[in-house]
Amino acid sequence: MGTLRGDNGGGERPQDGGGLPDLPPEWGTIIIPDDAGALDDDGTSIRRQFRRAAMRRRWRRRLHLKPEPIGRATDDSPGLAVPLLIMSIAVIATLVSLFAVAWPRRNPDGTPQLTPPSPAAVVTLAGLSLFNPQGEAVPIRDLTPGVVLLVEGCSCEELITGTVDAVAASKAPSAQVLVVGVRAPSLPSGLNDKVKVRAFADPNSSIRAAVPFLAPSRTTAAILVAADGHVLRAVSSVTTADSFDFELANLAVTPSSTA
Repeated sequence: MGTLRGDNGGGERPQDGGGLPDLPPEWGTIIIPDDAGALDDDGTSIRRQFRRAAMRRRWRRRLHLKPEPIGRATDDSPGLAVPLLIMSIAVIATLVSLFAVAWPRRNPDGTPQLTPPSPAAVVTLAGLSLFNPQGEAVPIRDLTPGVVLLVEGCSCEELITGTVDAVAASKAPSAQVLVVGVRAPSLPSGLNDKVKVRAFADPNSSIRAAVPFLAPSRTTAAILVAADGHVLRAVSSVTTADSFDFELANLAVTPSSTA
């Protein structure tokens, strides 16, 4: 009789495993089912892992991240969830801080909190001088506190008289009234003798130039000057003392108490 098929032609028994190499031990026990349809669930799981790995690779390329290490494409891999969560928290924290900075603050009583004026907005006349009718220069700091009336091209008798009476009735009777023009103007008669009124010339219009919020034209103006020379109030196109008489009491405040 002939030899059996598969006996290597010598009638010997085949080696263990049919002559195939051994499988890696970490694979465990391999069971091959009789029906291939039983592997559908495993195939679906493997395809899902492949799709997730492909999606992670696409997102890493879009975000310019380093390639994912081999062996991370499993269900246990965090993927993009952790980076996206960190980025979301950072964006939300940034937006909250921006809203906190930009939101208008209010005082406890509900009124808006106003920003104090800048020191650059303070105007002073302490370094200027005026000229008396004799042509002598007199520093303004020697004439304060007082009300400066700019009356270029106007006799302004009613304005001068009303200002003198308002100063006399105020809480600052020691304040002077300085009537100023390009040339020393003439003073009306019958002024209240409780207030010192003097006429001065300002040929270079230095006072009008020093107060930036006055009208540049040759219009009447009233300037309230404190004892230290800084401007408390300036009114352009003034005709009566009613425009500033309620602030005359501020002329009585000394520089030390305003600091």
